[in-house]
Amino acid sequence: MVKHIFKLILLLTLSLNTSVVFAQSEKGKFTESILHFAQAGDLEHLETLKALPLANDERLALEALTTTQGKRAAELYLKLLTDYPNSGFVALCRQRLAEYQSATKALANLAPTASVPEPVKPEPAKVETQSVSTAMPARTPTMRYTLQFGSFSTRASAELRANELKPKVKTKILEIEDDSGRKSFKVRWAEYLKNRDEARAFGQSLGIEFFVVEESNE
Repeated sequence: MVKHIFKLILLLTLSLNTSVVFAQSEKGKFTESILHFAQAGDLEHLETLKALPLANDERLALEALTTTQGKRAAELYLKLLTDYPNSGFVALCRQRLAEYQSATKALANLAPTASVPEPVKPEPAKVETQSVSTAMPARTPTMRYTLQFGSFSTRASAELRANELKPKVKTKILEIEDDSGRKSFKVRWAEYLKNRDEARAFGQSLGIEFFVVEESNE
């Protein structure tokens, strides 16, 4: 009788271990793809991934990354950390929660009359007058910073995203063609700032997904 009970316990243990291994092998199947597109700010591909057979933590991460509501995204990141502490999205969740917390604190500290930083206007070139000729001093290229809210393979998708952002920020669509002739349409902020940290702080105050883009101001 004892031997029979021992065998049943052993079989049950092996069955549970097999189930755990199978679950672990299935979990995180699309995690790397989600992290890649999240880093690139590619909302179109993130939306496409929703149709795949995702693990629960992957589905939570996608929902958080694609929502336009900052508070809702923060709630989803927190739930993911709580329910799946060993998920491949832990670092991403902590980063986005820290950014959200920083943005909400910045908004709380703003004075009632505070406004969005004015865009940087290039200073007119100074002309130096000489006795023989008029010389234009050489200009050293400076850097300016803007925000990108998504990259899309079609203009229609980019325009849809731009329309979604109208209540929060003024945007423009930038068409870029790579060496192979493939076109992409970038949804970017229509303004520029001269400081990367200022641009990042403004993006965080919007409560939506973005990343900072550096451009040469020539």
